[in-house]
Amino acid sequence: MLHFIFFLFTFPLTKAVNNTAKPNCPTQCGNITALYPFGIGTDCSLNDSFNLTCNTSSEPPTLLLGDSNIRVYNISELEVRISTIVSYSSYNQNGYVNGLSLSWTDIRWLEGITFSKKNMFTVIGSQCSGIGCCQISIPKGLQFYNSTLDSLNNHSDVWRFNECSYAFLVEEGSFEFGGVNDLSTKYLDFVDRIESAMPVVLDWVIAPNKTCTDEVHDCKGNSSCYDVEGGGYRCNCNKGYDGNPYLDQGCQG
Repeated sequence: MLHFIFFLFTFPLTKAVNNTAKPNCPTQCGNITALYPFGIGTDCSLNDSFNLTCNTSSEPPTLLLGDSNIRVYNISELEVRISTIVSYSSYNQNGYVNGLSLSWTDIRWLEGITFSKKNMFTVIGSQCSGIGCCQISIPKGLQFYNSTLDSLNNHSDVWRFNECSYAFLVEEGSFEFGGVNDLSTKYLDFVDRIESAMPVVLDWVIAPNKTCTDEVHDCKGNSSCYDVEGGGYRCNCNKGYDGNPYLDQGCQG
């Protein structure tokens, strides 16, 4: 006769570690995750430059940079994607402006956050190269841009196929010029299309005036500090560990 002996092993349950936000702080606004060192609300971010606001009066809720009206689409370990603002100038057949909005974006109040070189400054409605669209890269470290528009001969030379001009910053590759279709689209429809979906990329670092060789940095347990070109540093979990290297509990094995 065969006898079978069964052994039941039990293992202690480990408490799940929140590796997204500080304790007692929101982790999401709508469907967007606020990854620390960014944080939603008072005392939830590393410092004021990483502070976010969740506007719950909109549906779905809107995540904003600090107290500004700059909408946040996504936060990653290296970048933030935000909304863009379109400058536009629209003319009637008599050469008079019937729609005008000149815009700028200023993030100089954010320490360690700059516009990425992945963005392209884009102008629609000019006759550069004969195609009606120009794009140019921006310098590294930029924190402010202002766009204004003007037109030769009050747009009269091109009005029959192009009533408006536009200027905006946008992530490279996210905008594809539609030629005549874009030039003939009603200007408010074109502006809404760009501002509602196409992002601007921001780079972020910790302490832009410090390096990893400084005595004190914000990399927690089981993580390493690395310097970033242009100033500042970031933290990475060491090999074999995972989590958020900026939170007090550090990276977990």
